[in-house]
Amino acid sequence: MEVTVNLNTILWLILTVLGVGVLVVIFTAVQKLNETLKIVQNILTKNEENIDESLKRIPNVLSNVEEITTDVNEEMKHVKNAFKNIDDTVEYTASAVQGVNEDIIEPIRDLLGIVSLIADVFGKPKKKGIFKK
Repeated sequence: MEVTVNLNTILWLILTVLGVGVLVVIFTAVQKLNETLKIVQNILTKNEENIDESLKRIPNVLSNVEEITTDVNEEMKHVKNAFKNIDDTVEYTASAVQGVNEDIIEPIRDLLGIVSLIADVFGKPKKKGIFKK
């Protein structure tokens, strides 16, 4: 007995085995997908009331978010103006302090320096006592 196998038969056999393997993989994937969809359906069924309530509340939540955003934007404008006023006040105060320093303190310092120099020239009477240095 002699069996002849040609290349077409081998190729056809390999493709048939591969096709069956692919069909098994596809069938398994579809079965797992079906199980997953059943689980999702059960979850949706159990939480249907909560989901409906949440969907009804979304427009109200979005409205609140929009209102809060508008309020925050307005407050930020006020804060910006307040910071600008603070900056202007600090700048004015710094220039006023500099003016006081230049117009009052420095002349007094110079006057005290002159008085000290005159006192050194004429001499001070030496004090005797406990705190003599």
